Amino acid sequence: MYKIAAFIEFDKKITKKILNQKKIVKKKFGNQIYLNHPVHLTLFTLNIKNVDKLKKIYINKKKIQSKPFTINVTRPGIFYDDPLTGGHTIFHHIKKNDRLNKIQLRHLIKINKNLNIVKKNMNLFKNNILKNNYTKYGFPFVGKIWIPHITIASIRNVTNNNKYIKYFLSTKINLKCFVAKIKFYKIEKDRHDFLFSIKDF
Repeated sequence: MYKIAAFIEFDKKITKKILNQKKIVKKKFGNQIYLNHPVHLTLFTLNIKNVDKLKKIYINKKKIQSKPFTINVTRPGIFYDDPLTGGHTIFHHIKKNDRLNKIQLRHLIKINKNLNIVKKNMNLFKNNILKNNYTKYGFPFVGKIWIPHITIASIRNVTNNNKYIKYFLSTKINLKCFVAKIKFYKIEKDRHDFLFSIKDF
């Protein structure tokens, strides 16, 4: 079984800013979950049995190039007591729009139509929306419940009143860039192996 992900990546200005924030977290708190991950927005992650079959869905098909669109990086946020990490996961919001929603849903439907998605730990989700999404697509955060974001890190063993957490949540950011492609990666722990990219959204 392989874990694959569809990412949107950012221009140099946004990437540099996020990497600088990661450096600050590492200096203050040491190595933390997600610190070593590339700067990206996750459209979805899926567990599949065959990477070559995934490639066949996209590669060597009729080349269609979608028109680039704008993406906005905005206010900071935090997932307190993130159940996936046991820490407080700090991030920046991506302004949600219909284009992002449609892109995510289109590719989830496309992949599920052509591949058998491995769905495990079905009882992990107590929220019915998350559970239904996972059952249908193999990814729980689809549609209105999805919070598009760029993760900085998940910081463990800190209180909600930590000075850095307060400072981070008070910072302001409003940057935008054009998106011209989606990149697919194979993921194993902190390792991200690039598979291919597409320009057809």
